[in-house]
Amino acid sequence: MRDLRPSSQNPKQKNITVHQEFLFFHHIDINPAPIHGICFSLFFDGGIMEGALIMAVVGYLSVTAMLMLIDCKYAILSSGGRSGGRSITMDTKVPNNGPHPSPRNSTIRNKPRYEAENFREHSHLVPLIPPDSSEEDDEDERHPPVPSTDLTYGDLGLYAVGPGGKRLVDVAIVVSQIGFCCGYLIYLCRNLSIYIPWISQQGWLFLLLPPIFCLTLLRHLNKLAFFSLFAQVSNTLALAVVFWFDFSHSEEIPFHPKEFSLKGFPFFFAVAIYCYEGAGMILSLEESVHESKRETFRSIFICTMTALTTLYIAFGISGYLSFGPHTQDIITLNLPHGQGSVVDFAAMVKICLGVSLFFTYPMMMFPVTHLLDKTLGINNHTSKGNILRLVLVAVTGIVVVAVPNFAILMSLIGSLCCTLLAFILPALFHMQIFKHRITKRQYYFDVMLIFLGVTGSVIGLWDALSRMGHDPLLDVNEFSQAPGKRSNR
Repeated sequence: MRDLRPSSQNPKQKNITVHQEFLFFHHIDINPAPIHGICFSLFFDGGIMEGALIMAVVGYLSVTAMLMLIDCKYAILSSGGRSGGRSITMDTKVPNNGPHPSPRNSTIRNKPRYEAENFREHSHLVPLIPPDSSEEDDEDERHPPVPSTDLTYGDLGLYAVGPGGKRLVDVAIVVSQIGFCCGYLIYLCRNLSIYIPWISQQGWLFLLLPPIFCLTLLRHLNKLAFFSLFAQVSNTLALAVVFWFDFSHSEEIPFHPKEFSLKGFPFFFAVAIYCYEGAGMILSLEESVHESKRETFRSIFICTMTALTTLYIAFGISGYLSFGPHTQDIITLNLPHGQGSVVDFAAMVKICLGVSLFFTYPMMMFPVTHLLDKTLGINNHTSKGNILRLVLVAVTGIVVVAVPNFAILMSLIGSLCCTLLAFILPALFHMQIFKHRITKRQYYFDVMLIFLGVTGSVIGLWDALSRMGHDPLLDVNEFSQAPGKRSNR
């Protein structure tokens, strides 16, 4: 795949602050919600070999697809943004004489690596519509000018397939981000009800929603940067404790791990995709990196995601080997409490994780509120914006009451939105933008991503819905009861 990375200096782009770094790297660092559910979803339900294999494959495909989005972004920027729902034609020839051509009629040298200024001045992307075309005015009306700093995921959809593509991306991002927030609420309520059992999970939900709503009223995430750092420290501490307990506890649970099984494939495939929830944030993450460091973004990002995938696999295997058939959908619920100093420390870890998720909620809701404020035209209307945030927080509470099972919620979000954002749309946009330059290998890879995404989405959604009606772990009435009244599992 052609490397389209620029590192040009943009006078309009400012250096990111330390607070912004905490926020942006929070999106690709350890996220406690999915990682604490993969032990149950991937390994308890499917087996060790199958879970590890699927996690590795999904990780590779997800990272590749996210890097494809970056390629599409710079292809559109260098072409002047005139794809208009059609492909961008390319040429690799270089003019031998004369001054550098303008970006609208230029070509680029065929070199594996090149400087950003050459990329901008010698772009290999030939505009679809010549300057003297009578359709130029129509194109300008259909598509806004390309910004000089950045493109969003929705902008890629606009320039690749038209307004419908942008709307599809926006809807998928809204639904997926709301789903992540619901997962956080489930995690918080279930853990809090363990230590304060006289309040039911539903009671904790009603207690948490008002302060969470107050946090969503913050229009600038920099104010939450410190809490983001605290969340990462808490997550690292929690992982260390869980790993330690897994290895010390594994000899006490004799059992034979599950072998490879196709029955649980749709379910944990959707959950695996959920674990790589950053597809909608990759463009913002890449754009936030300082220009002088952007050339190394790909290598750093790949190394980070490789380490994260390894952590997912190791965490899931160790947790399943430790608790076996007693593994719960949130692994921290398996940690004992009230029986010693180590247990007290585990309880403190759960509290830290709860606090970190509490302050992560507004960060995950921010893309939704920002997008809807812009779409509805209420950026400058504080009261209307506050009402919108109240409605969104209430919606997450309703969803949590309707689907209180953490693993099934992950599967639903993974099937509905994450497959679309992580596989289908990146491949579709890449095929459209690079249609006349794409190799057969890249074309078949894009087709495979689309097929895999559509198939996994349909099968995973069907499997998750069927589990909602038959899975013994999902009892809606259970959510309104105190933990002491629930049957032991």
